[in-house]
Amino acid sequence: MNQITKNKADSLNQLILNNPLIQEFKKYEKTLREHPELLSLEDEIKQESQIILKKKALGELTDEELKAYQDKKEYFENHPLIVNYLNLKSEVNDYLIQVETIINEELLKAID
Repeated sequence: MNQITKNKADSLNQLILNNPLIQEFKKYEKTLREHPELLSLEDEIKQESQIILKKKALGELTDEELKAYQDKKEYFENHPLIVNYLNLKSEVNDYLIQVETIINEELLKAID
């Protein structure tokens, strides 16, 4: 990659990282990484998900086990930090797709 392209890429990267949406997302990401209850709960849900799938495949899953898992998962998914984080993550993904689309369109114009 030539230096001009690298400089432009670095500038674009900084522009994206300084976007208020990205900054807000990074704050939530940091907050979640430092939230032991939610991190622990997320790990529990992942582990229980595998157990639930195995038991279901073997026909050994009880309604009580499934309900307990669903309640725990629902609590996690409806926690305000998680809801806000996932909403911001979706917005960030949309934003990055828009940036990618604009870049691709401009490249195609330059090629034509």
